[in-house]
Amino acid sequence: MASTYQTLTDVNADVRFNAGKDSTTLTNANLLRLANKYFNLMFRELVDLNEELYAEIASTALVANQREYSLPTDSASTFGSGLIKLQRVEISYNGTNWYVANPISLNEIGTPTILDADINNAFDKSSPKYWFKDRSVWIAPVPASTDSVAGGNTNLRIYWVKRPNEMTAVGDIPEIPKDFLSILAEGMLVDVFRSFGRISDMRLAETRWEKGLANMRSLEASPDSEQPFIFKASRKDYK
Repeated sequence: MASTYQTLTDVNADVRFNAGKDSTTLTNANLLRLANKYFNLMFRELVDLNEELYAEIASTALVANQREYSLPTDSASTFGSGLIKLQRVEISYNGTNWYVANPISLNEIGTPTILDADINNAFDKSSPKYWFKDRSVWIAPVPASTDSVAGGNTNLRIYWVKRPNEMTAVGDIPEIPKDFLSILAEGMLVDVFRSFGRISDMRLAETRWEKGLANMRSLEASPDSEQPFIFKASRKDYK
């Protein structure tokens, strides 16, 4: 049975109820903008606490004479999506032996990078390196036609954390644990109350938002231990 509190529609209803407003005053479009604003802040907090829970693996085949490998297309946009962190890069030039590629900066490359031959002379396939530039992973040495590049073999694995896609409709489910959706509503209420000049309620919402984040940090910092999520109500309710 589906949860009764898991979609943006549910969060919007919570915001309208606490603000004492209807959908004519607080439109879906305006609430969607606020939801994405606070959702992105919450997601970065969650990633900082336990990035392993939100990491993904992207795999692809090596291509002869190609050193640049773009991240998956849903990370190409700087806004709404995109890379948060590269965790690990693994490469196999022969399809059997895998090596962890170590990160390197361009300043650490002591040879011109225009020619593959220069790159290959400077690096060894048993100790590959990579650098990140223009939303792509660049690897060294450069795969050759004699390497295992034919037949769509998966010879490159990238472990990474990416931003989730922003929500676009009220029926969307925010990509965070549903235990924390009430915190999302509190964050949205900060801006809602500010827009109506309800400064006292805005400050209360800010306090509840910060307390909610503190609870979230406590829970996510120890995901292996079972702890009840308790959102303590303020002694003062919104007007």
